[in-house]
Amino acid sequence: MNESCIIPTSPFLLNLSHVLVCLTAPVYITTCYILIFKCPPFFNQYRSVLLRHIFTCIFMEYFVDIIWQMTVVVPYSALCSVGIGNSYPVFMFSIVVAGLCATGISIMHMFQYRMNAVTDDSIRILKSIITGVKFYHYFMMTSCLCLLIASYNHLADQKAFKTNVQYKFGSVPSYIWCDNCMFINTDSTTVLIFVGLGASSQPLAAVYFGLSVYASKLGLQKLRKSLSQRTITIQRNFLNSLYLQTAVHVIFISVPLGIFFLTFVLHIPSSAMYMSYILMAMFTQHGSLSTLALLMSNKPLYSEFTKTFLRMKTNIRGSDRVSYIRGAEREHSSWKKTARRSKIAYVTHVSGDIAGNWEKFSTSNKRTSAKPHWGEETMEGHLAGVRTSHGFRAPLCFVWKVGGACAKF
Repeated sequence: MNESCIIPTSPFLLNLSHVLVCLTAPVYITTCYILIFKCPPFFNQYRSVLLRHIFTCIFMEYFVDIIWQMTVVVPYSALCSVGIGNSYPVFMFSIVVAGLCATGISIMHMFQYRMNAVTDDSIRILKSIITGVKFYHYFMMTSCLCLLIASYNHLADQKAFKTNVQYKFGSVPSYIWCDNCMFINTDSTTVLIFVGLGASSQPLAAVYFGLSVYASKLGLQKLRKSLSQRTITIQRNFLNSLYLQTAVHVIFISVPLGIFFLTFVLHIPSSAMYMSYILMAMFTQHGSLSTLALLMSNKPLYSEFTKTFLRMKTNIRGSDRVSYIRGAEREHSSWKKTARRSKIAYVTHVSGDIAGNWEKFSTSNKRTSAKPHWGEETMEGHLAGVRTSHGFRAPLCFVWKVGGACAKF
């Protein structure tokens, strides 16, 4: 890079961003390890949704911090890159916009999955409205990306706009004229439509999230009649964890973007450059903080984290694991025989609370206490796994025939 194009930056604040990225790497590694290797098979679908979102966040974080490494220069509202891709600022900007769209879509997928897990066709109209809002939002984001492609040449041709900026401020630093600095060319109608469409898609996303939350709460209220309180608690924890993730994204993305767009209409002095580093650090770290929120707030994930990495439970090794599995299989066989004799395996009508029946059955057969893990119990009272006295989740399947659709986890 030419010396005249070097941006006067604070080495401490600039390197602090790299340090934060290095510190958050274990968060991604730990969460991905638990999701890939510690999740039970029936958690695969939601696990895939979570992993897609996390991988999108990983890409965005390392791309913004290493390849783009952007600094907002005030009061000019210039986007200046000092990273590996500093020679292609418009292309880097386009990739970040596409990454933000991918992040938004992955969050919508998580809301859709959790909503479908606790609702049925009794709120068909509401779910149809939510689906319509979702596809309209997809249409707007697709249109936004198409406009970005159409306005690429307008964004790349910066000379005329930089001349206007110089005329507005009287003089600009020499590095502003370099290729690694770009402006949002508001003199272009196509660019203005792109910015307006991108900004208007955010309230629509908020409407989608709000309707999904409302539908999920209705579904949980209905499930209280067919599922135990413990299973309802697990489902509510999944939803609360998702709400926390979304709140982190909204705060750490919307605040920096909102302040950046305010610089178009408000004069921010150059002495406030330090705010640029803070806001860029917020924007860069939104993915890792969202993943950390998932790991800490999702009780099954946090439980596996403490067992695996904090050694709160002794790991089962090699031959011991095999012996435990064989013991669990023998216990499984004995359990099935007892269930047949008791005529409990398939019941045409169940009165009272399902969880109470299960506890009564467990007590009568002198089995160890079992807590639903990872949300095994469904609307049919299906327990996909039961912990034995050795901590191994035996492949048991006990079903009460009470009707209704099977909830997903």
